[in-house]
Amino acid sequence: MERKYENATKAFAVAKEAVWLAWNAAGGARGMGLFQNRPGADKDAVWDNAYNQSDYAMRRGGLEDINADYVFGRMMKLYFTLEGDRITHDDDKPSISYQSWCGTYPSYSALFDAAETEVDNPKGA
Repeated sequence: MERKYENATKAFAVAKEAVWLAWNAAGGARGMGLFQNRPGADKDAVWDNAYNQSDYAMRRGGLEDINADYVFGRMMKLYFTLEGDRITHDDDKPSISYQSWCGTYPSYSALFDAAETEVDNPKGA
């Protein structure tokens, strides 16, 4: 599924928000992820960890690929691409066994819809 935004800034904001929402919905660290756990991390730290795949020894994929597999020890298995003003994501049904964020957002579309809503109408504003 492809989502096109009015500019790259908006696409980036939605991507960052989607990772943040998924990370919070994922609950806590699992298994050996306890060693990577940072429950007080802010949105910028979560994005940096997801984008740079800091829970791993090396980054996989191109610069446009977001591979939020584990983020600060939380199993997310959230994969999408961010290219300029576009976000492309699958819309397969996520599995609670791997994508623990799907207890809150039952599909990738629901997650990205929520991210768009939050970017357009921030709760803190």
